[in-house]
Amino acid sequence: MSWRTSATRAHLTLRIDLDGVEDPTWRSLVLDPALGLSALAEAILLAFGWTGTGTWRFGTSHTPWWGREADAWGCHALTPTRSHHDAYGYDDDWLEPEREPACRREWTIGQVTDRFDGHLEFEYRQLGLDGERGETGPVWRHRIAITGRDAASSRSSVPRAAMLGGAGIVPRIGTEGAYGELGDPAWHEAIAHEFELAFGGSSNALLGSTDRWAALDAATTGANDAARRALRIDLIELGALAPVQADPVQVAAATAPIRDLLRSAAAPEGIDLASCAPLGDDLRVLRLARVQKGRLYTLAVVRNRLLDDPAALWATLAERLISPGYSASYHRQPDVAELAIDLARGERDVRDVRDVRRFAFDEAHRRDGRSRLGNADLNRVKRMLSVMGLTDDDGRGIHPAARAFGLAMLRS
Repeated sequence: MSWRTSATRAHLTLRIDLDGVEDPTWRSLVLDPALGLSALAEAILLAFGWTGTGTWRFGTSHTPWWGREADAWGCHALTPTRSHHDAYGYDDDWLEPEREPACRREWTIGQVTDRFDGHLEFEYRQLGLDGERGETGPVWRHRIAITGRDAASSRSSVPRAAMLGGAGIVPRIGTEGAYGELGDPAWHEAIAHEFELAFGGSSNALLGSTDRWAALDAATTGANDAARRALRIDLIELGALAPVQADPVQVAAATAPIRDLLRSAAAPEGIDLASCAPLGDDLRVLRLARVQKGRLYTLAVVRNRLLDDPAALWATLAERLISPGYSASYHRQPDVAELAIDLARGERDVRDVRDVRRFAFDEAHRRDGRSRLGNADLNRVKRMLSVMGLTDDDGRGIHPAARAFGLAMLRS
């Protein structure tokens, strides 16, 4: 869900404290008070690093949770209907207030904070530690208080919601748990990116960062937004927003076998396909060459633009290996995306003990009813990586540039 506007608006600064932790742990948020509570929930999940795959609810210290007395306050609901719960199929009594036809509108942030300042609370219940749907884990309470009110502003650079700062480390428990630490610059970058995706309009927006997840989105078709967010956060911590630039000499060496074959096939008579199989057929599938009467011919656009530009060929291969573009495979690339993640991790010790959370891929397979890639498709990708000298025959990175190529695949 995205909340974007260019209208003149005021801003509200809130401090949210997390209960049940040893050290003071809090976040400061600035929000448009006209936003609904669903937007506030989204901002809290982002700021504290909860993946959102669990369930949440609002309440106060002196009113029932879920706002079952909402009619006494007017025609509003303290906590609105949340479609992502319906997507999981949860049917617990505590998840939702009874829906009355005359009481469908949700409270805005301004209305609720004005009424319950100092008493408003947010509860987040994690998914079970075993990752099973419907099983609940730890419950985390957050206390919300107003710390500032700003005059209305019409600046287009002012986001409708943003994190200003905070302190303390949010525990990460199980696969669903929170991510990152405030002292980690990579985590700050990841949160800024996610706030920009959700709310837009930030003056600190990462240029070009909002439209570069197409291949990964295709690979996780069917997974919910929260699972995708957790995956993005971990990849950003790996450096996916600013992929490592491979050494030009390494790029030239890695692409040399492919450029040599394409250069031979660029001759007017082409080359015999049987003499260069299976690599020649791989190049045809990747739309770098064509086959006619058993002979391989380099496409004119490839001959003119890529043969003498190793960096451009490198980028093209990264993009087409993860999303070849033909309908039968484009939406079936989770195996390739996970292979790219393994390349991106390389031999690095990711935050000492953390691994990239991959439950978005599991959910994509489960919810979309898709089978995994056939051996021929996945073997083609492994074969190309091996020809480039980036991996061994099993797809394990063995070249210093392998990590850079994996990140390039994920950000293509």
